[in-house]
Amino acid sequence: MNRPTVLFIDDQPAARELFTRSMDARRYRLATATGVAEAEEFLQTDGADVAVTDLRMPGIDGLQGLERFHKLDPDLPVVVITAFGTVETAVEAMKRGAFDYLRKPFDPSELEIVVERAITHRQLVRENTRLRSVVSRQTESHGIIGSAPTMQAALQLAARAAPSDLPVLILGESGTGKDVFAQHIHKLSLRNKGPFVSLNCSAIPEHLLESELFGHEKGAFSGANQSREGFFAEADGGTLFLDEIGDMSLALQPKLLRVLQNGEYYRVGSRRLEHTNVRMLCASNRAIEQLAERGQFRQDLYYRINTVRIELPPLRKRAEDIGRLVDHFLQKIAARDHRPQHTVVPAVLRAMIEYPWPGNVRELEHVLERAALICDGSEITVDCLPTELVAPREGQTSSSHAADIDHFKDARRAFEVDYFTRLLVRSGHSVQRAAELAGLHRSTLYEKLAALGLAPDADGPAPAKAG
Repeated sequence: MNRPTVLFIDDQPAARELFTRSMDARRYRLATATGVAEAEEFLQTDGADVAVTDLRMPGIDGLQGLERFHKLDPDLPVVVITAFGTVETAVEAMKRGAFDYLRKPFDPSELEIVVERAITHRQLVRENTRLRSVVSRQTESHGIIGSAPTMQAALQLAARAAPSDLPVLILGESGTGKDVFAQHIHKLSLRNKGPFVSLNCSAIPEHLLESELFGHEKGAFSGANQSREGFFAEADGGTLFLDEIGDMSLALQPKLLRVLQNGEYYRVGSRRLEHTNVRMLCASNRAIEQLAERGQFRQDLYYRINTVRIELPPLRKRAEDIGRLVDHFLQKIAARDHRPQHTVVPAVLRAMIEYPWPGNVRELEHVLERAALICDGSEITVDCLPTELVAPREGQTSSSHAADIDHFKDARRAFEVDYFTRLLVRSGHSVQRAAELAGLHRSTLYEKLAALGLAPDADGPAPAKAG
């Protein structure tokens, strides 16, 4: 394994010598620089995992250096050291992004502890960035759109849980995409070469669900004219997804629990013990924990399937994703129907952002399918939308969807997504024109759009800021 690189910047030879003598060269790759300019050259050519810099140096001081280092490597942890330790200096250093702060003369053992913490922090940041990138690529390929923080948290948990065989419980309102999420977990799992079998427990009559799951022998019940394997046999070596498991009868639940515990079951009408090797994913739009508390769902089964719990937010709680979802579904519809992709006019996007979507993502897809079918031209207008989508709702304002969000930061983000989405539409997706309308510098608008996950379009790359 490569040793992490620690760069020490100080104009005093004695300080640099103390650093190289006190740090363990077997654990770290040590490098020194006499000033900020020399350190910048090293970072550009070699890079570092941690930078430790004096604050008071001739020419460019450590605080200026801190900002320059972060322009070269935004995630670089920088530890600042000074003989002029005051609260004000420490606060200013931390405000500018310092990882930690030590006074001269520094204790070598204390410095090593701080450096080790900084390296751990660096590794975590890199792993998180890598995981986000992997999740982003995988979810796009699996048809999942979700830049909202709540969706990103759910996607990261799914990515971590997927390689294991632990049961996963996916909770969310109808139409939030629980089935798509289950397929996503299967595709990321070590069982992805095996079958993915899905069964909606609420769609099967209670007296037939046991047979569907476990299979039956010929003559086991009226109409059983031949033996049949069930879904557990069909999913052997792969994944079985049980949707709406909260609707399963109490009588059947102990038999499901037995399969989860040891992979054993009996076909209906048989005394021969069968074995299966499946990974179980379950979903429900009901609060199973409350069902268990009321005795309507077995608590031991609930605890077993709730090993990993993923909660999907309703669409009204992630308004910032609506624009990308609209584009995704319109692409999908165009490819399916072999025709050019439709676009939506600004009023349609505004109506979609303000609508509460009781049917969630599934409802949005159906609305777009209907609109693409009935609209005459290449643009989807308000006239193509269902009446309930555009009809005024009592007490509604243009930003009512933000008011429905509990946390201020989430509400502000929803408002900003709404505002900048409309701004881009009004400007014809010209960032330069949008910046003029908003009274913002073009580079500032690029940063804001990137932070909100709204991709700019026609103007080319953002200009670099001076300095």
